[in-house]
Amino acid sequence: MKRIISIMIVVIMLVCSFSLPSFALNYGSFSYEIINDEVVITKYIGSNRTSITVPATIKDVPVVAIGEGAFNGNTELTTVEVSEGVKSIGASVFENCTSLATITLPNTITRIGEKAIYNTAYYNNESNWKKQTADTSSGDIGFGNGMGQIPWEDIVANDLEYLYLGTNLIEISFSGSYSLKKGTRVIADGAFAGCNAESVTLSNTLVAIGENAFKDCNSLKNVKFNENIEIIGDYAFDGCTSLETINLPDKYIEMSSTSFYNTGFYNTPNNWDNNVLYIENALIDVSENVDIVEIKEGTKYVVGDSLGENNAVIPKTVSKISNKAFTDTTKVTVFSYADTHAQKFANANNIKFVDIGNLTKGDVNLDGKIDKDDYDILCDVSIIQKTPSFIEKLAGDMDDDGAIDGIDVIILDLMLNDMPPSRLKGDVNGDNKVDIEDYELLISIVSTSEKITDNVMLQRADINEDGAVDAFDAVYLDLALNGMVTLL
Repeated sequence: MKRIISIMIVVIMLVCSFSLPSFALNYGSFSYEIINDEVVITKYIGSNRTSITVPATIKDVPVVAIGEGAFNGNTELTTVEVSEGVKSIGASVFENCTSLATITLPNTITRIGEKAIYNTAYYNNESNWKKQTADTSSGDIGFGNGMGQIPWEDIVANDLEYLYLGTNLIEISFSGSYSLKKGTRVIADGAFAGCNAESVTLSNTLVAIGENAFKDCNSLKNVKFNENIEIIGDYAFDGCTSLETINLPDKYIEMSSTSFYNTGFYNTPNNWDNNVLYIENALIDVSENVDIVEIKEGTKYVVGDSLGENNAVIPKTVSKISNKAFTDTTKVTVFSYADTHAQKFANANNIKFVDIGNLTKGDVNLDGKIDKDDYDILCDVSIIQKTPSFIEKLAGDMDDDGAIDGIDVIILDLMLNDMPPSRLKGDVNGDNKVDIEDYELLISIVSTSEKITDNVMLQRADINEDGAVDAFDAVYLDLALNGMVTLL
């Protein structure tokens, strides 16, 4: 009996040592997953339903997204209403729902994926598309399909054609300049992609610009961002090679290092500061070959994917860091000061944190000890003039003069080589005290290469005990007289 119980325990332990595969949950007409205590609907599994409502909650857990292609190809649906609270509509969600003529989205929506409503009855209904026609007699731009007149100064575009779904811009094609329709809240993924736009003014109500929204709009030279913008999607302006100036509002915007990738601004070398790209006071991207990113003072925001797997020195001015700023938090270290946003961020994301306000002088490689490895690093910096990193400058500047030089190497050498007691090291003239007169005598001996024949005097003057009295001994004595080291 005991043997059977032992075998069962072993089996249970083996089973528990493996993670269970993820699987979809079902609720009514929907399959869904729970991610970070929020519901993502993955598929519509109902049948013979022409009208459905996507719920706000499933089993008291909030529904925040409808996944890619969840309703794709359902030709029975005619009406869909998405409840308040849902934020994201994935790509191709309703694609090929050819009977779907009515789609109601809530004001909580901040993302609409590409082709989300492509080839639906709503998309294919020409009356839902607005087209520009010129009215030369009034000086206004006229719109067919009952849109009425819009003043010329609000929109100056040629061959304009666009599709809205409520307050969400789904797709647009035009050349020239355009001011976004008042009340617009979301620009769908890929909405402007490939168009010949030159200038776009975003409405004050706009909160989100989708992924690839302006992709390859290579004529785009100017975008006027509003103060209410909250989200700029991945690769939103990728390929906008004429977009050389970008002015963002002074606030944290949820975006990534790719949001302005391959724009004229991104591709201009002078816009990169020590391998780091900033837009206003936001850190946007970092070169791949940077070991420690030294974020400049005054930076307030750090966007998603911008720091990669690089260690980062984060100033006190940073007030917001994207949870996706690092691609692998297990491989990085955050250097900053105690009680800063950077420390709180590091703690919340289980990132190694080093308080640079409490570094141990001499521990240049931050391994918790002061040894020959630290000495070798300082030698590399001072002798071969290797550019010191931020941490090397802080932990290796032994005399706090703002530079890494031979004096710092000497001080560290003294720390590593405890000098044995002798007859008052530094008392070169033998008057039982170490003072400026000893220093002047030592300088005289060193400068004239005078040979010391008195063994006691030699022992007192050879401060570093290398068998010679030279400039190094004079430096040691100078340091001692200035309170930087103690002579034994």
